[in-house]
Amino acid sequence: MYNTTIDTIVLTEPLHWINRNNTQRVSANMKRALNGAPHIQQTVIPAGITLELGSKDGWMLRSEFEQLQAHAATTVTEFTINQDGSDINVVWDNTQTSVITGDDVDDQLGGYPLLTNVVLRFLTL
Repeated sequence: MYNTTIDTIVLTEPLHWINRNNTQRVSANMKRALNGAPHIQQTVIPAGITLELGSKDGWMLRSEFEQLQAHAATTVTEFTINQDGSDINVVWDNTQTSVITGDDVDDQLGGYPLLTNVVLRFLTL
């Protein structure tokens, strides 16, 4: 079994590639000509593909979660993640929503030491 490494942060528990089988690899545009004929343009997307890693029902230590939050808040350049033994060049996906989210396993003032449903969002380069 492989560990997940985000830049220099080695996680205790490996993360799942949540959207591995649900990514758009081709961009397409269709318009109709005045006679009704379709004009379709398609191209392969070589980079900028959304990559989501997460814990699903597993857990992540709060200390690791906070390291990742700090990394996401300060790193706007390319870095490498290692997922399932493969190196992937990415940037944090700041285009739509929070780049890192998670839920405390239990309610506790100051935060519970473990989080679940953690999701990390990247864009491939």
